Amino acid sequence: MIAEWKKIEKKQFAPVYLIIGTEDYIINETKKRLVTGILDAEDTDFNYANFDLEETAIEQVVEEAETIPFFGDRRLIIASNPTFLTTEKTKSKIEHRTARLEDYLNEPVDYSILVFVARVEKLDERKKLTKLIKKQATIIDAKRPNEAELRKWLQGVTDANEFQMDNAATNRLIELTGGQLTTAMNELDKLMLYKLDERAIHTTDVESLVVRSLEQNIFLLLDKMIALDISGALSIYYDLLKQKEEPIKILALIASQFRLLTQIKLLEKQGFSQQQIAQKLKVHPFRVKVGARQAKSFSYQELTATLERLAQMDFEMKTGYGDKSQKLEWFLFSLQDQRKLQR
Repeated sequence: MIAEWKKIEKKQFAPVYLIIGTEDYIINETKKRLVTGILDAEDTDFNYANFDLEETAIEQVVEEAETIPFFGDRRLIIASNPTFLTTEKTKSKIEHRTARLEDYLNEPVDYSILVFVARVEKLDERKKLTKLIKKQATIIDAKRPNEAELRKWLQGVTDANEFQMDNAATNRLIELTGGQLTTAMNELDKLMLYKLDERAIHTTDVESLVVRSLEQNIFLLLDKMIALDISGALSIYYDLLKQKEEPIKILALIASQFRLLTQIKLLEKQGFSQQQIAQKLKVHPFRVKVGARQAKSFSYQELTATLERLAQMDFEMKTGYGDKSQKLEWFLFSLQDQRKLQR
């Protein structure tokens, strides 16, 4: 959980907040809690402003913060995309007079809460303004949680709501939501609503209630193939077809997963850790963890050969050669035969 959320609940607000990170759940939940804590429903129209700094100059945002509240005690101003705090290049033609912001940070008004949302992994620490805002603002870390941190999030929510969820159920929830905090929290809310009387969540509940994404079904399908469970793999594939998923889209995701396995295999051979691989490939650490496990079942040569086959199938599907759904079916059978030969 975010420590600052408790202070917000107690209406202990900081004059300036800086949210840094790319985790949508933390960003959106922080904004929601600030809106609820600071503003009454009737004065939201008057005392709430939301700016995109790609479109609005910072001096206009500061002027908004310095405007006295109308029919209320406080104003809430949210400013997103402060690229002047980062190393990111921007196509925006807006020129920011950041000296105006520096003055405000040194002497903020007591009737406005100014929130900056920087959806980046890190700021440019060399900049004078970055150093100042990090000194003067309350920082909220919105980085994507790793698996251990995600477990703590889920445990914190179940404990706060007086629910029990065993380790097996937690593991399955993380697997089926791909380690994504937003998805996991949404599915946990649904599970708690369903088990409101019992207040206990088991693996069977997770299996029956959690909605699998298309990407997650592809992970599971590949797991079935690695385990030589052709009937399980085909069952997932047929379910996807029943859900009106296009074979060419399924093929693209299978190819994407094999491409990831190939990259992981190569980078692991070069000595990179899973965390470093996730950063280098810009993918979620949980995807790398799953991919590393799956990649162990293939040699690098097998992975590249499979990618070539998938590329050929993609070409044939796009040029109308043969039955699309049958092609994927035969691919699964041939991959199964390949796995058997290796054993």
